[in-house]
Amino acid sequence: MKNSTIITITNIHGNKQYTISQLLKKFFIIFAIFIIFFVLSAFFIITYLNQVIAEKNSSLNQVINEMKKVIKQKEILNKKVIILEKNVSLLEKTILEKENTLSEVNQKLEDIEKIIKYIPPKDVKTIKKRVNLAKMNIEDKKFVMANLPNGYPVDYSGITSPYGWRINPILKKREFHTGLDLKAKMNTPVYATADGLVEYSGFHKTSGYGKLIILTHNFGFKTLYGHLNKIVVRDAQFVKKGQLIAYSGNTGLSNGPHLHYEMRYLGMSINPLYFCRWDLKEYNLIFKQEKKIPWQSLIKAIQYQKKLVQQQLSVHNQD
Repeated sequence: MKNSTIITITNIHGNKQYTISQLLKKFFIIFAIFIIFFVLSAFFIITYLNQVIAEKNSSLNQVINEMKKVIKQKEILNKKVIILEKNVSLLEKTILEKENTLSEVNQKLEDIEKIIKYIPPKDVKTIKKRVNLAKMNIEDKKFVMANLPNGYPVDYSGITSPYGWRINPILKKREFHTGLDLKAKMNTPVYATADGLVEYSGFHKTSGYGKLIILTHNFGFKTLYGHLNKIVVRDAQFVKKGQLIAYSGNTGLSNGPHLHYEMRYLGMSINPLYFCRWDLKEYNLIFKQEKKIPWQSLIKAIQYQKKLVQQQLSVHNQD
């Protein structure tokens, strides 16, 4: 038959012949080529994908290893932080014990001196600098309190964060809180706790206190009023004790409306709570609570100033 192919198959039973047309022959050839091409393409694609997957797995393993290292370093740092916190706690406890011991020694020394009626010479430095505060008259006490910050700068309604070590509510890390956070709703009036000059009034960018007022007082004292909403005094203005200087707010690094009240003596932070509670009824208590201040020389300086004022008034009256 023309344009056809005869295939003969021989076996034990005899010969058999099959006829395949030329068109069907071409179809089988094309189909065979397609199958070969498909298999080869699939092989190369699978090989390429396996290579890509291997590279991704390698990168992923590197990332996982780096994460494991970071987690391990974090665990080490956390352990160090815990150890440091324990050491700081022990140190604070030790300091407190030493202060109590020193106070007991001072009391015993005073008792012994009373028994033997010993009066230390003026040029001899004893363990405790003595100043006879108990024998000050009411006028002397009033004059001292008129020159040093005392009382609350806002109407008292509670304390949200005391002076001392704490976990910062914004930064979530342990730090020493150098002031006193007083409860105060938005726009609560804020008053000066002593006569003084306005050293700074405005928004403080670096401290986190937001709108801030710093007052400079006599004898090395300063008071700071932070997170204010509105300021009503200006720089270099003289203010009197009890004068309205601002309204409380929530500016700066703050987690809610309150007043940050801070006190410093010669640049050193001191606990404002003792001075907030200071009044004529508990006049002598502050000298036992606040031990960072050299009360003997300070009271002498205040008394000397009072004497000068009285002399000036006397001369003025004579004229």
